[in-house]
This record gives sequence, C-alpha cells and structure tokens, in this order.
Amino acid sequence: MSARYRGLACLIIIPLLFFGIHCSKRDEGGEYTVNKKIALAIKNLDMENDQQVDSLVQEIKDQSLKNPRMLVELLHDGNEEDSRKAAMVILALGDLSTTPLLDSMNPDSPEEFVWDMQTVVSNQLANRNLIVKKLEEMLLDTRQLKLPEPPPHIEERPVPKRVCDEAYLMLRKILALDESEEVFFLNKRAFLEMSDEDRSAEIERARKTKKWISLMDQAADEGEF
Repeated sequence: MSARYRGLACLIIIPLLFFGIHCSKRDEGGEYTVNKKIALAIKNLDMENDQQVDSLVQEIKDQSLKNPRMLVELLHDGNEEDSRKAAMVILALGDLSTTPLLDSMNPDSPEEFVWDMQTVVSNQLANRNLIVKKLEEMLLDTRQLKLPEPPPHIEERPVPKRVCDEAYLMLRKILALDESEEVFFLNKRAFLEMSDEDRSAEIERARKTKKWISLMDQAADEGEF
C-alpha cells in the first residue's frame, strides 16, 4: 500500500466496507436490497491504487452530500419561503450541512455569508463539545493498548500507553490553544516519559483543574528533561 494510505487504511477502508455491505434502500416492492454498486467496488478495490481509492471515496462523499447540497441550493435560490424552510432543516441537520455551506458561501451577500458561517461555527462547536465530553470519559479508562510493531529499520520500541494517556494527549491538543505544535510535541514527550503513576496524577490534575501546565518545565525542575 502506498505511504499516503498506509496509516489511513483502517480508518477509511473498513468503514467503507461496512457502508458498502450494509447500506440499503427500499425498492418498489418494499424490500431492502444491498447497495450492490458500492459493495462490488469495495470487493474489487486495489488498496495500492490511490486513484481508485480516491474515486470511490469521492463517489461515496458525493452520494452522502447530495441532499444537503440540494438544501443549500434552496437556501440560496432567492425564494424567501423555500429559503426559510431549507434553513430550518439545515439547522436541524447539523454537521452534514457543514461542507455544502462552506462550498457555496457567497461573500457578495453579507446576510447569507454571515448566516452560513454562523451555522458552520455552530456545527463545529457542537462537534467539539461532543468530542471533549467523550475524551473526558476516556480519561478514566486505564486499559493498556497493544504496542504496534515498529518498522524494520527502527530499533526503538514504542512507548507503552493506556487509553487514558492517549485521551489526555488528544484533549490537550484540542484545548491547549496557546501551545504551538513544537511545544505540544515537547510536552507530549515529557508526558510519555513519565511512569504510569505520574501520568495518572497529571491526568487527574488536568481533569479536576481544566488547566494545562508545561510538563517540560516541570521535568526540567525535577532534573528529568
């Protein structure tokens, strides 16, 4: 598999396989039938062929966004009554409307432009809140993760991590907005160099205080970094 898709295979191909096999529609007789076109495309998919994967992903995206895009077209078509109805459905639709709204924003119409962006931001914040809530629940999960096999040319073994450790790092990446990528990387390294006991203490501190401290400075003060 090409380097581009190696790390995403499980995240993309497996859900697409599930979608292709289980996605169904009601036919004229009222029976559910398998979406054979998608299922067949998955079965015949060459995971080494980036172009083929891109084409299938784009087809599924287009099918998924077909109705939301139609709603956005009605929102912007100039008919006031249709626009109000479309707006009501778009607001209820949530995240599925984000991409069509972003794709069709018209800066020449200030009112539409602002409403569209307000809706996109609202969708984003709703998603962010759901993600943060789930990550906060994961902070209590101390199960050990299986170590991935390192590439043959790398001798260094991966650092053992727990579910809560990964949740802490993801939560920090989302919420510690003042940290640059470089600073986050250094704090991540300092965190992973801690013992499980010290990591648990840091996780509990962050969970209770909702504040992020510099772990590299802390490690430096303790002579460990």
